[in-house]
Amino acid sequence: MSVKVKICGLTRIEDVQMACNAGADFCGIVVEVSGAKRSQEREKAKLLFEVAKAETVIVTRSKTTKELVELVKFLSPFAIQLHGDEKPELVADMKAKVDCRIWKAIPLPAEMKLKKEEIQSLLLQIQNFLKAGCDALVLDTATAHGFGGTGVTSCWELAAELVRQLDVPCFLAGGLTPENVSEAIKIVKPFGVDVSSGVELSLGIKDAQKMKIFCMRAKGMEKG
Repeated sequence: MSVKVKICGLTRIEDVQMACNAGADFCGIVVEVSGAKRSQEREKAKLLFEVAKAETVIVTRSKTTKELVELVKFLSPFAIQLHGDEKPELVADMKAKVDCRIWKAIPLPAEMKLKKEEIQSLLLQIQNFLKAGCDALVLDTATAHGFGGTGVTSCWELAAELVRQLDVPCFLAGGLTPENVSEAIKIVKPFGVDVSSGVELSLGIKDAQKMKIFCMRAKGMEKG
């Protein structure tokens, strides 16, 4: 089975269409995230979702269960990706109230600095999310400048260890580009890859050729 591709941070109708034509399996829209430069209001997100031929994913954070349920009802996505400091209890609460998949972003360091006991602690935290009903994980880079959308690669060796130990679909995110995605997949062996800034012309504006090459290389149709 080929690796799935999620193209995230889409802000324009033409970019959603280009992402789908390039071969993306998932279109991610950042919705109502304060301070996020690619964030869209729900009304604009709805327009973007309506033209997507791929599965749609809401990416958001710092919202209550009630707010998340309202977003899901308004946008009817395939999945909602929680990209903040949400707790497993929120996932369990949502699971009973929404009819879409729930993905949780997990922060990874840019370099392998975690000790063995810290890795075990991270695995325990993840297991709590899985017990709460999480359907997939997004392994993304956390730096001093933010969590997600930084353009910085995470520690692929740590990501590979998590993928090996976890029985759940894992997307690798953080600093992926058409140039490094083949190597990342070779090392980590994820279920899917998640790209945003790596296929952009400028912030929030995607490049059709970069998206096409990224998808082909991620799916093994072209060597990087």
